[in-house]
Amino acid sequence: MLLNMTITAEFAREGVATLPGSGLLSPQLEEITESLRNANPGGARRTENGVEYFPDRIMDAWIVNPHVRALALAPEVLAVLETLFDRRPLGFQTLNFEYGTQQSAHCDALHFNSDPEGFLCAVWVALEDIDEENGPVFYYPASHRLAQVRLSDVEGGAVFDDARSAEMEAAAQRAGLEARPALLRRGEALVWAGSIIHGGCPVLTPGRTRRSQVTHYFFEGCRYWVPKLSRAGSVHWHQPRWIS
Repeated sequence: MLLNMTITAEFAREGVATLPGSGLLSPQLEEITESLRNANPGGARRTENGVEYFPDRIMDAWIVNPHVRALALAPEVLAVLETLFDRRPLGFQTLNFEYGTQQSAHCDALHFNSDPEGFLCAVWVALEDIDEENGPVFYYPASHRLAQVRLSDVEGGAVFDDARSAEMEAAAQRAGLEARPALLRRGEALVWAGSIIHGGCPVLTPGRTRRSQVTHYFFEGCRYWVPKLSRAGSVHWHQPRWIS
């Protein structure tokens, strides 16, 4: 995957960029789809061998699934991230979905963050074609400029709880930012900065799948912490389990 100036400029401007599909990824996409087909849709939450199964997603399947792990560590993706952030990317979490989440707007940086800030991102890979009918991700381009979550803010008494996501979305709308759906072809990927406000569009065709994989990455040379669990005088530091 060649990183061109268009992708670099798009990411710098909007905090989001679409990465073209790669033929090298195609076999992994099929293997992931088949190995996780109907793994836990609508089932009870449970944990097995470090993998967490939720009704709408599987967290950290990379621990037991070599295909999920291979996609998270795809050299062409890691090369793009290293160019965009000028640091070595370190994958630490995968999420696999069979259906659209229809999740309300939120910001990854509330759940985990870096010190210095800004060295967190997500890569969302479409395992099948994503259109308006099967619940695409939506995001607010350039919202990363409004939704920074800084360690100094916590030290100053700020609380980053669930209500903050709604405040961030309202601020983005007041700034004139408009939500945009991520309509991707199979094998294409969307990379977004950790402070981008995003969520899940409604599923307009009931029963349609929206198979996809998200990998979250930190970057080398940072400390890592959890804003939602941090309060003034008590920062919740985090030691990620790196995907390797």
